[in-house]
Amino acid sequence: MHAFQPYASLERYIGRRLLALLAALALTDVAIVLSASLSTALIGTASGVDVIRARAIEILNDEGQPVLVATADERQNGALWVGAGNGQGGVSLSTDAAGHGLLMVNTAAGAPLVSIVSSDQEGGALQVYNAAGEQLAYLGASEVGSGHLALRSAGGGLLIAAGEDKGSGLLMANNGEGVNIFLAGADSSQNGGLLINSRTGENLIYAGAGAGGNGGLHVNAANGTHLVFLGADGQRNGAVGIWDRHGAGSVLQK
Repeated sequence: MHAFQPYASLERYIGRRLLALLAALALTDVAIVLSASLSTALIGTASGVDVIRARAIEILNDEGQPVLVATADERQNGALWVGAGNGQGGVSLSTDAAGHGLLMVNTAAGAPLVSIVSSDQEGGALQVYNAAGEQLAYLGASEVGSGHLALRSAGGGLLIAAGEDKGSGLLMANNGEGVNIFLAGADSSQNGGLLINSRTGENLIYAGAGAGGNGGLHVNAANGTHLVFLGADGQRNGAVGIWDRHGAGSVLQK
């Protein structure tokens, strides 16, 4: 993703700059530069000028440097740029040919830090980047049209995800290696479930509902061996199970 750069598109519009002071609007400290090589139309009424038409408009600071540019980009869509006097960084507002808007906040070097985008297929989204241009956060619509949150590390790895999974809510956390260590959501029967995994992805704790819809807590060893169960059996009676590392054990039922 690249920020809108005003000079790349203005070079073909602005040959010699013409400084126009709009006395009718009492803008004594604001200079608007219109393209001298292209026609400019002013539509006025008895009370003054109502519409200014031009291929490009610049607003300059006291040093004559453009700090706001309104023009068309290389794809002939509208674009607005507000930035520093040296032409760096700033905020850009633009649209694509279909009319989807894009708002971007950039660093002084032009790298995007924050963007707000829209799409007919997926909806709107807010995206946050680091100075290197890597996406760190996404908040917006998912591919199925539901809300979605994703947080990433500086290296691009997914750390946190929250959204919809087959009609139910889902919250997931990964470690720095990209291994899932925490998950909260719903099972295939739409019962809630919670999983806590080791750094290598082995399930250590599961709390949720069994096939009969009764609650249960499972505790496993680092190698996945089942050690403890606390919950209800198929007849909805309390049950406690304890096993050793070799799988030998017993279940106490009430």
